[in-house]
Amino acid sequence: MSRPQAPSLRLASLHLLVLWSFAVAQPLFDLLGKNGEFFAARGSTRWDAVVFALVLVFVPPAVLLGLECTVARSLRWAVHAIVVAALVALFVLQTVRGAGAPGWLLVVVATAVGVVAGELYLRVGGARLALTVLGPAPLLFLALFLFNSDVSRLSIAKDAQAAGERPHAPVVLIVFDELPLNSLLDARENVDPRRFPSFARFASGSTWFARTTTVAEGTTHAVPAILTGRFPRAGEFPTYADHRQNLFTLLGGATDLHVLDDETHLCPPALCPGLEGSLGSRATTLAEDTGVVYLHQLLPDDLTGGIPSIADGWDNFLRDASADHDPGQIDPEFVASLRPRSNATLWYLHVMLPHSPWRFLPSGDSYDVRQAPGWGPDEVWTENQAAVDQYWQRHLLQLGYADRVLGRLVRRMRATGLYDRALVIVTADHGVSFRAGEKRRPLSPANLQDIAYVPLFVKLPGQQRPRVVRLHARTIDVLPTLAGALGLRIPWELDGHSLIAPRPPERDVVLVKDRGKRFVIPVGQLDTRRERALRRQLRLFGSDEPASTLFAVGPDRRLLGHSIEGRRRVDDLDPLDGTGPLVQVSGRVSGARSVIVAAGGRVIAVAPVAGGRFWALVPRKALNHALPRVYAVR
Repeated sequence: MSRPQAPSLRLASLHLLVLWSFAVAQPLFDLLGKNGEFFAARGSTRWDAVVFALVLVFVPPAVLLGLECTVARSLRWAVHAIVVAALVALFVLQTVRGAGAPGWLLVVVATAVGVVAGELYLRVGGARLALTVLGPAPLLFLALFLFNSDVSRLSIAKDAQAAGERPHAPVVLIVFDELPLNSLLDARENVDPRRFPSFARFASGSTWFARTTTVAEGTTHAVPAILTGRFPRAGEFPTYADHRQNLFTLLGGATDLHVLDDETHLCPPALCPGLEGSLGSRATTLAEDTGVVYLHQLLPDDLTGGIPSIADGWDNFLRDASADHDPGQIDPEFVASLRPRSNATLWYLHVMLPHSPWRFLPSGDSYDVRQAPGWGPDEVWTENQAAVDQYWQRHLLQLGYADRVLGRLVRRMRATGLYDRALVIVTADHGVSFRAGEKRRPLSPANLQDIAYVPLFVKLPGQQRPRVVRLHARTIDVLPTLAGALGLRIPWELDGHSLIAPRPPERDVVLVKDRGKRFVIPVGQLDTRRERALRRQLRLFGSDEPASTLFAVGPDRRLLGHSIEGRRRVDDLDPLDGTGPLVQVSGRVSGARSVIVAAGGRVIAVAPVAGGRFWALVPRKALNHALPRVYAVR
């Protein structure tokens, strides 16, 4: 080989730009370009995406070149070779990350290839020539991202056009997230008053539309459907620019708006100043989230355990993974504003509960345990139903916290006198499914009954007596129902109908996937499937019992609180995990359908077994400083 040679500064800068584009910019462009919701869910416009793309392509290579220029000229070639090797290693690691080998081995392989590439770059002129020839590639990647991806469909922000309708009563609309109707129900198909007392009390003084279905699989389409009264349409993003006719523009100008929603951005800045946050905070969050996305794109799956999940939303990945982040802590200013006012007022709150990550108890205390096998990037659950059942258990525990949050809000409204005067609507955007080997939330033929049904309670001004309506309703009926209850005229065409006025019967349930594909299923057929799903849930978790009984899961849950006489001891246990109010006891056992966890001679938790594995959640206080003992149930 020839003697190492340092390229000219001009060529060095071009080569860094090319390598950075292949190693970092293009993989991100490819992923984010197919998921425009990453930008839309944070309220980004097309211009925001343009600035993001330009910065991503050009600024990091410029910074790298500047760092190289700070070292002595005699060492610059070595530093440049190290940077080249690192960028090549990043590119190679993404290429081989799915090879199935251990992650550490793939990192070693990628690093070795990078070192060889750095040496070739300095010694072989053909290697440098190849990078020079690839010089136009960064501009091509940039153009494809901006003009031939989802980003090209982001709209330019427009001024708000408000209809200025004035409601004759205050309006409070609360939307919970990822809450299937069945999760609230007991064996009589009523709201379970023992596990979810706040929802049950609210139902006891409102109209419950007990067969309500969403129209979309995810927040970015389901929430706009609630706020516009329209079915989702292909190519729409959850922003004001794509939904200029919505609840906020209907009332804005004549009504004071108090809006809290981090996931959708239908209230224009002119009507909801400050909702988007400062430019600096948005840029910081975008940079953080892009870094998290890239790490998931870069690293083999077995090396991503400590990286925040990107499956729980579209933004704020670091915040949502933080132990300090509590979606149930509603902005105090918003809560304080819940009182009668002289002006017409709307309060809208999108609560990210009981949405994953599931780490809150009904008390509001948070916990952190080692994750059982869950779902992959395709949102397909593991094949082990016992692992999936633990996530279901955690969902129900967190739903208890959502119930607590609702109770706090209602108590505040009652204390100030707002509750009786107001139209109060409580609903959710979509459900979630817990079926091993099936989709967790994206609609599929196997999970429609789990995703479709959501709660919908409408308390009219002055209403005190309960009413249950079991005719099919849809979340696109929320806005026309609100308008009908308050005598408002909606100046645009709706797909939904008022639920308090005569309406045509709906024979089919229509559910729309994020990309526009539709599932159409007869109402009666889907409701039969929902009833079967409820019976399955009741067999696992029971009902009409305190939340503490959720620590007994599966066919042997009746053993909770009993003695442990005559049981076979299980000794193949994983290390105990959990530093908060919960402890996870997991391990392996053969020839058993369940395990019981005992302390002080009594059963304190029950968990199902599948594939010879089990995962049991145990309240730390039930251990009373003793080590748990595990026994098999044949």
